[in-house]
Amino acid sequence: MLTKLKIFGMLCVTLAMLSIPAHADKGMVYWLNRLDESLAHRAEYEQMHLDRIERLKTELKQAREDDKFEICYSLYDAYKVYCYDSARTYAYDCLQRAQTQHDDARIVRSKHAVAFCLISAGILSEALDVLGSIDRSKLSGEALSEYYDHYSRLWRSMADYVNEEPFYTQYITKSKLYMDSLLTVLPEGSLRWWACKSTHLMRDQSYEAALKSIEKTLSLSENDGHMRAMAAAEMAWAYIWLGDEDKAIEYFAQSAISDNETATREITALYHLARFIYKKGDYDRASRYVHQALEDVNFYNTRLRKVEINDILPIIEQDRYDAVRSQRNWLFATTGLVVALLLGILWSYWFIRRKNHKLTEARETIAGQLEQLREANTQLQQMNSQLQQVNTQVQQANRQLQEADKIKTAYIGRSFYSNAEFIEKLEKVYMAIDRKITTRQYDDLRYTLKQSTLNAERENMYQAFDQTFIKLFPHFVERYNELFDDKDRKLPPDEHSLTSEMRIFALIRLGITDSERIAKFLDYSVHTVNTYKTRIKNRSTVDNDQFETLIMEI
Repeated sequence: MLTKLKIFGMLCVTLAMLSIPAHADKGMVYWLNRLDESLAHRAEYEQMHLDRIERLKTELKQAREDDKFEICYSLYDAYKVYCYDSARTYAYDCLQRAQTQHDDARIVRSKHAVAFCLISAGILSEALDVLGSIDRSKLSGEALSEYYDHYSRLWRSMADYVNEEPFYTQYITKSKLYMDSLLTVLPEGSLRWWACKSTHLMRDQSYEAALKSIEKTLSLSENDGHMRAMAAAEMAWAYIWLGDEDKAIEYFAQSAISDNETATREITALYHLARFIYKKGDYDRASRYVHQALEDVNFYNTRLRKVEINDILPIIEQDRYDAVRSQRNWLFATTGLVVALLLGILWSYWFIRRKNHKLTEARETIAGQLEQLREANTQLQQMNSQLQQVNTQVQQANRQLQEADKIKTAYIGRSFYSNAEFIEKLEKVYMAIDRKITTRQYDDLRYTLKQSTLNAERENMYQAFDQTFIKLFPHFVERYNELFDDKDRKLPPDEHSLTSEMRIFALIRLGITDSERIAKFLDYSVHTVNTYKTRIKNRSTVDNDQFETLIMEI
């Protein structure tokens, strides 16, 4: 399995190199190729993360009640940037256990965990309520730094969500105040202090100073993949503001590599990276990255992240489509030019050869050439005769096919309506039976009942219809199901039969479009047939007006 993944990774890198614009910076090319190689091993990194989660779940089942809080908190920590629903579940589980134990410190930790989940999901009002329930005067150390950090993130998210003045400036100001407070409580020179310092400088628009601070953060975060991913992304944004998009793409790629290796799915640098390399004209790679980022946010499962990424996806896909269309048009134009040149060359060759033949004939110096021409003419006549024979055979086969088609159509029509008439006759027999019961003609009734096989005859008629139709249209069931999503597709009991719904549209495929005639054949009411048709069309993936047209194309 590992060998296959390595081969796939090498293939991805090769394809990626072919799609990189020729003017791309070497450092950018290097890190994009590194990223493609890392993404090829995505399943391995994710499995390592899932193995760690499974070990924690096993420990949780076997642990004593007093020890379960810390294991639940570790599970929340493992899920918080991987899967929102699970992270929220374990965060609330921690809060419930802490409240049961009346442990104030654990209650605060749990509320911070809940607040983180709510902020990540964009549920900002509820996150504000949770943080507001924490008494700041009783906090110190790690709890106080988490308090300031979450408030700073909350007001930043509020600003990004509203994005309208004067609220944007008000919320950003509050976020910066909490970040100032966070800087005062973090140990100076620690990894978190440098990370906070970098963010603070970025918000003050001191990008040159921020670069130096972020470099310090990166040097301290070699063993912390998640912190390294955030620092690399911050470095990328600093270069964006300084006007160096190539360097920004390098650091976004490094951030995405760290996200991939730490199984981070909350919102990854792939989303931002796709936006910038798309501007470079690398549409295929941008499409792959944005679809991977979309898969991540769908897995993480928060509406806020889905809205963010869906803004850029249609733009990239449209431009990629335009690029492919341009390439296709260029290919068509080139092919047309080549064909025109080839025809010109062939015509010139034919014209020159014709002149040579005339000169040879005029000089009468090459007698053997005339013999060759006569032999060639004989061969051409033979080939022409053979072609005429083939053409005659094709025309004959075409007539046979048309004749067979008419025979099949007539056979089907006769079979269907003769069966329908037969069923009507049986229905009349049942009516006669009813009259005989009423008139107490029991001897006649016994004889009539022995011959009453109406339902069996109707089923036989349907079976004969299905078998005949499938012989004529062997791919009907498959093509019919292609008009629906996987969850709405239905298969008949066996390969020689149709479902009731399919039978309606099989009749339509044969040209029987009148609902009354369909109802008569299937022993339904006209209303039932129309209801079936409407319900099936509404369930399909195509427009209702196009559904029957697509059926007729099968």
